[in-house]
Amino acid sequence: MSAKKPPTLRVNFRKCTGCRACTIACALSHEQQVEIYRARIRVQKRMPELKTPVFKPVYCRQCRNAKCVDVCPTGALVQDEESGQVILYTELCNGCGECLEACPFDAIWMDDEQGVVIKCDLCGGDPVCVKYCAPEALSYG
Repeated sequence: MSAKKPPTLRVNFRKCTGCRACTIACALSHEQQVEIYRARIRVQKRMPELKTPVFKPVYCRQCRNAKCVDVCPTGALVQDEESGQVILYTELCNGCGECLEACPFDAIWMDDEQGVVIKCDLCGGDPVCVKYCAPEALSYG
């Protein structure tokens, strides 16, 4: 019998309108103000030359065998064995940026104000971004 797959954040790119409500909700939830550069999910505009551009939400994919965990020299990034979630302990982060380079999805960002990295934490299993995604491009489960 195979192990139960942990819940993941998913995106339907066809539904994403680029409204960035997910980014605003995330920033408000984590920072209590609209500081979108400190949000844990961001939306990139792809292929702007198209009549209808493609929008791509970028967030931590909670990779199995996460490269960011492997390169973190302080142990600030760890992978929970039970849930598979990549957890960031900001108090251990020295801001070296090794994880930024290692992330294949460019889904870890430097918080220049704090001098540490930030990444999606799935809001403790109840992602706020999903709740505020009006076109329902984001789902969790």
